[in-house]
Amino acid sequence: MPDYTTGDIIDFPYLWAWQEQRGETEGRKDRPCCLALISKLPSGKHRIFLVPITTVPPTPELAAVQVPQIEAKRAGLDDHVRQWVILSEWNADILEESFYLDHEEPKGRFSKAFLHKLIGQLRTLLQEGKLHTVRRDD
Repeated sequence: MPDYTTGDIIDFPYLWAWQEQRGETEGRKDRPCCLALISKLPSGKHRIFLVPITTVPPTPELAAVQVPQIEAKRAGLDDHVRQWVILSEWNADILEESFYLDHEEPKGRFSKAFLHKLIGQLRTLLQEGKLHTVRRDD
């Protein structure tokens, strides 16, 4: 299993909140996601939280940050199209039990400065109760 760290970009079958609300339990396709947080559980396993990256411009009700071209290049993303990191929701998964991350190597990673910006906004959204967790590990 790869040794993941925050800021890594991996392809993951992200389950959107609107899909979860419709009763879906699996993401429809792999999409690039940023590993935003890793927390160690009492069991010694690790819960990871992933935020999605999309080329679809976000609607006003979604908190999002546009990915600068240099960050897209660092992250292994297509740097010829505009992309956004959606911060209003994230997926949670248990790293050691995931069916999706068995051998998935990171395709790149965001810089520490850009990641710091994302984490700061996620922290604010979490404190304000505006970050929806779509759980996959319960």
